Amino acid sequence: MSPIIGITLTDNIADTGMNNYTCAVEQHGGVVRCITPGEEPSISGLDGLLLTGGGDIHPDYFHQPWHPSLKYVNEARDELEIPLFQQALEADIPVFGICRGIQIMSIAMAGSLYQDIEDTVPRDTLCHTRVGITDSRHDIEIDDGSLLRHIVGGRVAEVNSAHHQAVNELGEGFVVTARTEDGIIEAMENPSKRFMLGVQYHPERMLKEHELREHGAKLFEAFIRAAAS
Repeated sequence: MSPIIGITLTDNIADTGMNNYTCAVEQHGGVVRCITPGEEPSISGLDGLLLTGGGDIHPDYFHQPWHPSLKYVNEARDELEIPLFQQALEADIPVFGICRGIQIMSIAMAGSLYQDIEDTVPRDTLCHTRVGITDSRHDIEIDDGSLLRHIVGGRVAEVNSAHHQAVNELGEGFVVTARTEDGIIEAMENPSKRFMLGVQYHPERMLKEHELREHGAKLFEAFIRAAAS
């Protein structure tokens, strides 16, 4: 039986970026159930939860003032995804968070964000944002013994990058399992759960890049396999 995967989306389900997520889940054996802002947060009937990328999260959720760089804040989406993740955590169903998704996971457990990496991280940084319409790329270093290392193999991996925010203080229960050379958190996990992994990059878009495809595919394969078990 194919696992049912809840995918959090923006209001525009036809959005091309959102279609990348649904296609990735279906390609790797999952059945998609779209969850959009305005719905009652519920994991009923789900075998797994995919928290997708998107706009910035309202800073009220991590007790910071509004930063001038914030964009595409959707409070209805925040109100959906935070309790949805908390339900999934309590029920121990597999969760995979991508970009904004990793940030939601941390904030839901009392973590915080760098609202703008270049402005608030007190050191030189790599290019984490998109250049025009193209994702940046950089290496990440993956911790030995982590779920991410078990899934993708090597200790160092090249990934895509398209974010100006990042996890700062970790939410309760999480451990960092990958960083860039400038110290930005690129992956975190909750080792007490069956499968609870957040990545700051975009494996759904990696599937379209020849050099990055294997990494992205392994992540979706592992997530769907965990949801099916």
